[in-house]
Amino acid sequence: VAVDGAAWEQRFVNTYSPVFSPDSSTVAAQIRTDICEYSIASDGQSWANRFGCVWEPLFKPDGSGIVAPVRSDGKWTLAEDGTPIWGRYAQLWHLRPSPDGSRLAAVAAPEFGRWTIAADDTPWPARFSDMVLPPVFSPDGKRVAAIVKDRGSWSIAVDGIPWKQKLDMVWDPVFSPCGTHVLAKAKTDAGFRLIVDDRLCRAPFEMLWDPVLSADGEKLLLRHVTEGKYCREVLTFREILG
Repeated sequence: VAVDGAAWEQRFVNTYSPVFSPDSSTVAAQIRTDICEYSIASDGQSWANRFGCVWEPLFKPDGSGIVAPVRSDGKWTLAEDGTPIWGRYAQLWHLRPSPDGSRLAAVAAPEFGRWTIAADDTPWPARFSDMVLPPVFSPDGKRVAAIVKDRGSWSIAVDGIPWKQKLDMVWDPVFSPCGTHVLAKAKTDAGFRLIVDDRLCRAPFEMLWDPVLSADGEKLLLRHVTEGKYCREVLTFREILG
């Protein structure tokens, strides 16, 4: 790994996906030390433990350590500075921290081919057959949402409860600043729709961009194409909910 043109003194069989610490003072990366051994290195210094595989490292926002999903004895877990700290999964990846760094969530497969979200090592009870995309925390870190795909249909799950709407496609969930509401851009047979708390709102659009809420959560910016015209509307959140 080279940082600003200066290469680490240590050499590895491979290095992958270098990431900076929040203050940009340190760089960590996935490394391969042998044909079947992987680990994490920080500023060239490798963790002592070796694993069958690793995913991208994450600096804890409070600066207390580095975490990464690792594979050991045929199962995946979360390791901090080389030491496993979570239970074991068939797969564990796309690790995300809450805004204040006090919580961690990841895409997990408690059993092979059955996907969900694990938050602080507690898997959601719901399982999905096709796919779960990276988790999204609410601003206060208390809630977690994710895009899910089950039996060919897309939807959103919030705190482990999947929405009832079955969609052709859906984009990343957006929490209101208070964390109470969840919004997303979605696609149905009729066109692009705004979905709020599992309710399809407003008429279908020819195109729709991700919703944007004001800092106080009172207003919503909608950008869309209707009858061939690009439109921008600023609406109160109550107007959207009807």
